[in-house]
Amino acid sequence: MGIHQLQHNFFQEIKNSLPAHQSLVDVVAELLHISNDSAYRRLRGEKEISFEEIKTLAAHFKISVDQLLHLQTDSFIFSGRITNSSDFKFEEWQKSVLLHLENIATNKPNHYYYLAKEIPFLYYYLIPEIAAFKSYFFLKSILFYDDWKAAKFSVLDDYSRYHELWRNISNTYASIPSTEIWSFENITSTINQIEFYRVTGSLKSDEDAICLLDKLAELINHLEMQAEYGIKLRYQQKPSSGLPSYKMFVNELIMGDNMQLMELGDKKVTYINHSVLNFILTHDRSFNNYTKKTFDILTQKSTPISEANEKQRLLFFNLLRTKVFQAKQQITG
Repeated sequence: MGIHQLQHNFFQEIKNSLPAHQSLVDVVAELLHISNDSAYRRLRGEKEISFEEIKTLAAHFKISVDQLLHLQTDSFIFSGRITNSSDFKFEEWQKSVLLHLENIATNKPNHYYYLAKEIPFLYYYLIPEIAAFKSYFFLKSILFYDDWKAAKFSVLDDYSRYHELWRNISNTYASIPSTEIWSFENITSTINQIEFYRVTGSLKSDEDAICLLDKLAELINHLEMQAEYGIKLRYQQKPSSGLPSYKMFVNELIMGDNMQLMELGDKKVTYINHSVLNFILTHDRSFNNYTKKTFDILTQKSTPISEANEKQRLLFFNLLRTKVFQAKQQITG
């Protein structure tokens, strides 16, 4: 492959990673500190790009030069942030979730694949009480913030400053066509967290635990409606034509790992969950194609419960409700 073709391919990779509203020439010119005319000359292949410029652009856009040169190194480039960074803020992390979703939503056609180990975390933001409880859980038990060590939780606590952000996250996810693979154990961790905080005195009252379980049941009802109609729904939205598609599968043999794959036009992005709260992502073509193939195989080996297969859908959601009911029975007797 000649140098001009490699240069063309390199800029094509950059273009594929840009949001639809950004201009390739403007971004290249800004990053390389050159004029738009000089950037155009590089894009057209009239001027060869230097190694230093390749380094700058590849580092910014997380592009694998190995992949560009077709080198078989068995290595992949991932990017992401670690939550224990000194400047990490949980609210900023939530805002970054929204930014990622907005970027996915603006790239059409799009599709969001989710291999769920527990309730896909984006559904937490559908119901404010669940979002508040999960935020409390992350701050107290995952991030270990000093201010939250002795803090107790109640559904009556004021989290209203986050409601708009949570609503935007939930609504944006609802605007993206999705395929999710669940198991019967997906709600177990949330139920266990509620019960753990109740018996250890971290909830202010048993009524808080009961309310959270009721809200969890409300979330289950929402998901069942999505599955029944095969469409994504906003909170308390009625089903109608023209809404994004929703495909739900149940796999009884394989526990998911919260891996997510986004199809954005002719490109793909894989997000991998690690260390509970962290995600890393890659634009590597071979890795993403392998991930998509894995999703295809898993869906073939899973039971579809969206739209058709009413019996299996009822069995699945009734089992989830039974788990919630049994948890409430432990409290109320």
